[in-house]
Amino acid sequence: MYSLFIDTHDALITVALINEEELLIKEKKSINSHSIYLVPMIKEIMEENNVSFKDLKEVLVVNGPGSFTGIRIGLSVAKTVAYALKIDIKTISSLALYLISNESNNNSYAVIKDTKGYYIAFKKDEEIIEEYVNEIDEGINKVSNTLDLKKIYQYLKNKKPENVHLVKANYVKKIEVEKW
Repeated sequence: MYSLFIDTHDALITVALINEEELLIKEKKSINSHSIYLVPMIKEIMEENNVSFKDLKEVLVVNGPGSFTGIRIGLSVAKTVAYALKIDIKTISSLALYLISNESNNNSYAVIKDTKGYYIAFKKDEEIIEEYVNEIDEGINKVSNTLDLKKIYQYLKNKKPENVHLVKANYVKKIEVEKW
């Protein structure tokens, strides 16, 4: 049985099939074309490795922050697969991905810059705290924005599945409509 991993939060689309013995990855750089590539990438990785949808036990999906449209595409596909197959779905934030993928301590920060500020995450007593700030100290210890899917899989193994209907994007800061 495999877990299907989907990450569309930035320009690098990552799709993977993961279990205790295998890590099969497909990646594609995409600027504003996630909707064109994501589903064919899932189909290709499954066909290339003789995996059928019946072989999936869960969907692991990155729910942001990141590209607004990219996140929504990834979440829509992940939720559809989980719902249609009646399998578990688990989410993880892009900031938590970076902290988990890197050997981080309580003095390390995951940072994603946007046009008006920074999304940051840090560990505090093994809990991951996420915030949106206008400025950061340039001297902070930033972890690299690389993924270690084996570490992520191990982390998500212990996470409870979520209700597919309640899975939503992680925007960290409130979008304009939420401020009303």
